Amino acid sequence: MIFKSAKYPLATINKLLDVFGDNQAIGSDIGCNKAFNRKLLLLVNAFHRHAHNCKCQLQYHPMYLRGFGLEDLKTCEHIFASSNAAACLIRHASHFRYSQFLDLHFDQWEMDKYLELSHFIFNNYKQAVTLIDDFTKELNAYRLSFPDQAMDFKTWVTEELAYLESIASEPACDALAVDYIEALEKLNTYQ
Repeated sequence: MIFKSAKYPLATINKLLDVFGDNQAIGSDIGCNKAFNRKLLLLVNAFHRHAHNCKCQLQYHPMYLRGFGLEDLKTCEHIFASSNAAACLIRHASHFRYSQFLDLHFDQWEMDKYLELSHFIFNNYKQAVTLIDDFTKELNAYRLSFPDQAMDFKTWVTEELAYLESIASEPACDALAVDYIEALEKLNTYQ
């Protein structure tokens, strides 16, 4: 069942697929529980795991998928958060002034971001080089500490996901033991 709160992201996703075609990957808060048949991969933003569960993160977190690099998938949130400052100015404006002010706001926002683009790309490049350098040292130290262990990260993620799926439901013997203890506690309460 698709909830009412998902209608705007779903409409946006539908438009993106119509314009850009299949084989898309999109970051969305509804990405962990919706399936689409148009070759669309819905991902969750980098902070999602902390509010949700590890199984979801292993399947849909950008850190575990190729092609996302350092992206946190919160670009739209950043854009719309910037427009919050305009809300108090246009709250009581006419529709024309409201639209005009938002257009001016986003034109200025686009110009500012375009001017900062080279700085942004350069900083991301420096961050990526630093991460590669630091993690290469860490991986080499790990290999020295555990020389017999294979460094197959994809297999580790797959194994962890399989383990989490295997423990998704409580074993029947544990459930029975819990029911038994609860019944004993009720009996003790009534005596």
